[in-house]
Amino acid sequence: MLRRFLIVFVVLSGLALSGCLFIKAPPTGVIEGYVTNHLSGEPVVGALVRAWPVDGEAPRYTVISDYYGATTVTNSEGYYRLVVPEGLYVVEVRKEGHATSRVEGVKVGSTARVDIVQKPVFNPNWPVEPPEVTVNGVTEGMTITGPIEISIEARGPNDIQLIYAAFGKMPGASWLTAPREVFSGTYSTGTFTLDPAEYGVSGETTIEIVVYDQNDNRTHVIYRVYVQPAETPATVAAPSYTTVPLARAVTLSKQVAFMSLEPQAAPAGANIYVELRWAKSPDDPDITGYRIYRKLAGEADFRLIYTVGATGADTYTYRDGSPDLKVGVQATYRITAYKGEAESDYIEASTTPLPPWEVRLLEPADESTGVSLTPTFRWEPSPVVGTVQRYRLWLWDAVHGWGWALISPVLQNTTTCSWSQLFVYPAYPTAGTPWERLQPNRTYEWYLDYAVAFDAYPNWTAASVAVNDGVTTAFPTVLPAEMAQFTTGEG
Repeated sequence: MLRRFLIVFVVLSGLALSGCLFIKAPPTGVIEGYVTNHLSGEPVVGALVRAWPVDGEAPRYTVISDYYGATTVTNSEGYYRLVVPEGLYVVEVRKEGHATSRVEGVKVGSTARVDIVQKPVFNPNWPVEPPEVTVNGVTEGMTITGPIEISIEARGPNDIQLIYAAFGKMPGASWLTAPREVFSGTYSTGTFTLDPAEYGVSGETTIEIVVYDQNDNRTHVIYRVYVQPAETPATVAAPSYTTVPLARAVTLSKQVAFMSLEPQAAPAGANIYVELRWAKSPDDPDITGYRIYRKLAGEADFRLIYTVGATGADTYTYRDGSPDLKVGVQATYRITAYKGEAESDYIEASTTPLPPWEVRLLEPADESTGVSLTPTFRWEPSPVVGTVQRYRLWLWDAVHGWGWALISPVLQNTTTCSWSQLFVYPAYPTAGTPWERLQPNRTYEWYLDYAVAFDAYPNWTAASVAVNDGVTTAFPTVLPAEMAQFTTGEG
């Protein structure tokens, strides 16, 4: 018997050494995506990303492997990739100085794409544990035939700041994710209605909930559901183009911060988004909605990135703020109308995002003295972006104040503005100033409140915004890049 055992052991050992003995591993899949400090924002680099089964516990180890492992670190683009067994997962992101972000309900079969928002912590002395979220009225895999009634409750060590809910997308600030349901400053939403028709979803989709606490810790919950499609018509008419280009890429050289429900300010960093605008299908509003497909340069196929519900509006707008968008990488979009199993022909457009840039004020330099009473203002773009650069200049009496400010017209492809070009705003628009010169020995301030580069103008398909202090609503408001103060001489 011992001899027989030894023979079996030797044979098995030989098979193992020769590579002929296999132990079947469980099926695996991939969780991948980007971690950014908000939608369309700059990457969060060096964040620790962990994943564990929803019915399990967070891993207590931090072994990082490109081949297999439940832990990794985001790279210079904020990208992460985890290889894990198939199943339903929790994904969590932590980084020193940042609030914690957790995504619950990530289903791993082959590849699961999960982009995660992680904000800098609001108060480093407050807890960084994400809220616990309870959802009533939604179950995994449920079939939905119309509006549903749901409620959401959130608890945690910090007060709850915002609760979002939506079909088919990760909800957040309305600038990029409208429509969505939003509840502010409450632990409980109470019962509310969520209507799939408002979101244009059909078939297999998701219901997603995002909760922020007052320290910007974040919990994102995902349910996969099935929305019963509408009855399929014989045909569906395609949407059409508007008078403006279908796709326009916008690069914001200053990152938009979401201090409330809308963009408010511009800390360091950059944003890229593409705004799509199209005219309705002749069959609207009897269709389910519109499907938006995108293909980036280098990709083989178009993929569905979004749906927009049909409302009967004459025109529709969607902003793609995906972190996949890159400077100099062409993005091509196709938009179709659909109902049931019927889908229209597509309309198509391409755009290539421009690089970010900034503008430095040169003359009169900040804190300079003895400046001419009829100065010429000069600035420098860095780098030169696009084919058209447009600017606007303001001048203020810093000490005494003016009832009216002096302002330039919008200047194109120039980096200077003479005293004679300024006019009084708003009293004498374009009519020049009532003064022949500035006052001697007086302090003034000047700045650019508008500095935008375009690939062409006015029919542009890409713009890069260095400064836009409320000059136009075409782009989110950002702060002036720089202000220079100077003192005039005797004359």
